[in-house]
Amino acid sequence: LLKSIFRAAAPSRLRGSRHLNSIAMVEASPVSELVQALRTDMRAKLLDCLDEMPGRKVLVMDPSIVRPLDSIVTPQDLKDHSEQRFILTEHAVSVSCSQMIFLMSCCRAELIDRIAKQIVADKAARKDRMYVVVFLARKAEQCMEMLNRRGISANVKVRECAIHFFPFDGDILSMEAPGVFNEFHVLGDPSRAFYLAKALRFLQAKFGTIPTVHAIGAA
Repeated sequence: LLKSIFRAAAPSRLRGSRHLNSIAMVEASPVSELVQALRTDMRAKLLDCLDEMPGRKVLVMDPSIVRPLDSIVTPQDLKDHSEQRFILTEHAVSVSCSQMIFLMSCCRAELIDRIAKQIVADKAARKDRMYVVVFLARKAEQCMEMLNRRGISANVKVRECAIHFFPFDGDILSMEAPGVFNEFHVLGDPSRAFYLAKALRFLQAKFGTIPTVHAIGAA
């Protein structure tokens, strides 16, 4: 399992009282402050994105980002900003809200088929609804092409929410990209490498030039 993970250097974590002291040092370090600043920024971006659609709305989420989102927002946050919440599956959901927001990773183009099934099911049930697809972290050409191929590009509004990382510890940021090795080396798809570069540029634009970047594994 390969994940694109950035880990900043932190004080050694030793046993006993020295272990507790080192944890306190990590918690008070510039690295932890950077991670916390990113968490606050990403939380605000996501909730602002949801609030762009006023009124009652249903949130349907890409299953691969549900757990990572827990590191940014709380269940109460999502409850406060959406009427109901569902996981995006092969089966359409039946709800009465006039707005439906699909929140998905830009690397999961195959999920467009599930969105299309939902829209087709709603049309068959004569439900008039506004659909918004929010891509994390950006719109991807492959996803836009899939929307066109499935004939639903005219039915949806597309937004992007610049969440590049998920903070999993005081000094760890993960891109949650477990399929990157297979996609890059087996399928010859460099998309994830491109998103990685964009994510690094985002970090540098926000906090300054990264002096040293380490990579694990063959390029």
